[in-house]
Amino acid sequence: MQAHSFSPESAGYRRAGVLGLAAVTTVVGTCEMHRLLSAQGTSVPEVVLVGLFALCFGWIALSFFTAVAGFLQLALASRMPGLRYPTPEEESQPLVSRTSVVMPIHNEDPAAVFANVQATYESVATTGHLDAFDFYVLSDSTRAESWVAEELAWSDLCRRVGGQGRIFYRRRTDNTGKKAGNLGDFCERWGRRYDFTVVLDADSLMDGRTLVKMARLMELNPRAGILQAPPLNVGRTTLFARLQQFAGRVYGPVVAAGAAAWQLGESNYWGHNAILRTEAFINHCGLPVLPGKQPFGGHILSHDFVEAALMRRAGYTVWLVPELGGSYEQPPPNLLAYAQRDRRWCQGNLQHLSLVMAGGWHPLSRGHFLMGVMSYAASPLWLLFLVSGLVAALHDRFLLDVSTLESPALAFDAPGALRLFAVSMGMLFAPKFLGLTLALFKKGEAARMGGRWKLILSVLAESVLASLLAPVMMLFQSHFVFGTLLGYRVNWSSQQREDADLPWSEAARRHVAHMAVGVAMVAVAALVSTALVAWLMPVVVGLLLAVPLTVLTARASLGLWAARRGLFLMPEETEPPEVVERAQAITEEHGVEPVPDAIERVLTDAKTHALHLALLESQPGLAETTTPAALESARRKLLGDNAEPLSAQEKVAALLDVTTLSEAREQRLTRTLS
Repeated sequence: MQAHSFSPESAGYRRAGVLGLAAVTTVVGTCEMHRLLSAQGTSVPEVVLVGLFALCFGWIALSFFTAVAGFLQLALASRMPGLRYPTPEEESQPLVSRTSVVMPIHNEDPAAVFANVQATYESVATTGHLDAFDFYVLSDSTRAESWVAEELAWSDLCRRVGGQGRIFYRRRTDNTGKKAGNLGDFCERWGRRYDFTVVLDADSLMDGRTLVKMARLMELNPRAGILQAPPLNVGRTTLFARLQQFAGRVYGPVVAAGAAAWQLGESNYWGHNAILRTEAFINHCGLPVLPGKQPFGGHILSHDFVEAALMRRAGYTVWLVPELGGSYEQPPPNLLAYAQRDRRWCQGNLQHLSLVMAGGWHPLSRGHFLMGVMSYAASPLWLLFLVSGLVAALHDRFLLDVSTLESPALAFDAPGALRLFAVSMGMLFAPKFLGLTLALFKKGEAARMGGRWKLILSVLAESVLASLLAPVMMLFQSHFVFGTLLGYRVNWSSQQREDADLPWSEAARRHVAHMAVGVAMVAVAALVSTALVAWLMPVVVGLLLAVPLTVLTARASLGLWAARRGLFLMPEETEPPEVVERAQAITEEHGVEPVPDAIERVLTDAKTHALHLALLESQPGLAETTTPAALESARRKLLGDNAEPLSAQEKVAALLDVTTLSEAREQRLTRTLS
């Protein structure tokens, strides 16, 4: 089936519809807000309030009309104009391209990582196109135990599937540039061997048919630089994770289809579960190191937005392709882990402020930078809006003349305020309603999600819980934004991916400030009127209940309890995709043996010793990256008469030096024999 050619005219009509309607709605809503506040004259706090309302309402309006566009796109079941899709005859032909599938990792659980690699590899094999793909696990792990465990897991994987010469493992000793630097190192060493590169995250999982479709689309569309397959959250059992998985499955497709519908070939790249045109990526997507110090200078953390903009600047198109399917990842298991991940993303997105006005960008690339900033700036803007509202109320209550306040002509228009509030909430919750509508009327969809009534109940319950958690995330993200502006930088660490109950003490420690803010807001509002307290209740309740909400939603037992009652179910649970089911089975069948002490394992186990040395010798020059002082200290401790424990740095130094490992193992064997 042929798609229409990508034309600026067709894109312009779509963007005028979404962006134009969002702009008009924002102007009307802002004028109404100004009318409501100016009944008693306009004070300085009220001017600030109107400005903040315009920004927040504009963000809601853009999300609303994007969701409407997505709903229409999905309801009409039409493909995006601009991409050429394969005919049935072309789909039956072998791929003529070579594709690398790369997974950068950093101190991850090797069992989960290599189970996902194996499941994806086997899924590609079932398509008959395995010869067109190679797989790379690119380690940036800094812990010695993780490093050795990864080597063993890679060796076992290759043995199980016969993947020698097709599945590769490389550990990088210099972590410059974090994930982007890891991928850049791969491109420099091996990238030009491949036409395309699929980038995965450590928790990514992809159906082989999807990978083949992506490679074929790249073959048929030579000006396509990046194709992004939106990943679906799967695989976690805590209540918090199940809420994310359910929301992503019901509402996510509406939002993704809407973004794709008006962005077309100027879409964005999310950094994983996407395919890149390798030569174009190498030639045009090298990342600059921003001037100055972190948090705004240095290496770019949110590299994906910038790489997409560079690809578009070079004349290639970037596509979000929701209909691909078969793309999966795992959500954070609890609210605190979710916030930790957001902290790094926040700093990375705010770095884009220094790039917005750089020359050569496509206008929509600038828009992506600004939307990325706004995705975090919306929280402090919302917070400032609430604070400004309280200040304006206090101003009117205590500084205006009492007779003026009691004048009938200047009475506050309560019905008008309720109407504006209702419109705002309606637009905010519209993506949920639209997603629910599609699920209810799509044949067989509701039945695989617990039935119509359970599906409706799940949407209502998810909406309530999400509304309670939203003010907490507002304060978390406001803290991240203000902290970044004040110069605080983040540490790059691996994410928490496993389900685990949260202690009440930890939740209380992290939420004490949030509860204090809730109490303060109620106290200030009570000085004005009980009606204002009632208006603030939707925000305050979530803050006051932050601790029990965080602890209880982190429990897998509650997530399983909800699942047994048919709540928050996904079709991917009731009828699991083969690749997801296979990854879970591999994790259970072939768990990776933990490595308590990397040095001890390498020196005492012959297989581990031989494997580690072989991998070191396959990468000449690694020993040159060793810190001389750390290596000298490690040698003294390992080869001396009295065994001494090694520090983390000394372990890494010893593991990089073939001579030291060989001498230490020979010495141990000699002592054992004697």
